[in-house]
Amino acid sequence: MQDDKTKRGYLLPHPDNIAAEDVVRIRNTIVKIDEDISLQESEHLNLKDAFTRFSFETFLNLWK
Repeated sequence: MQDDKTKRGYLLPHPDNIAAEDVVRIRNTIVKIDEDISLQESEHLNLKDAFTRFSFETFLNLWK
């Protein structure tokens, strides 16, 4: 079985592999991509929230 991967380490299917084996590889890759996207989304939302709080606090300090 070919063990091709992307630069990020995601498993890739290969024409020489048995389809049943590639189904498992594709499924695992989709799960890993979903985990990575969820993590990035969570970090993005945390940064966005921190920026919003910072902007509001900065705005409040202008009125002192």
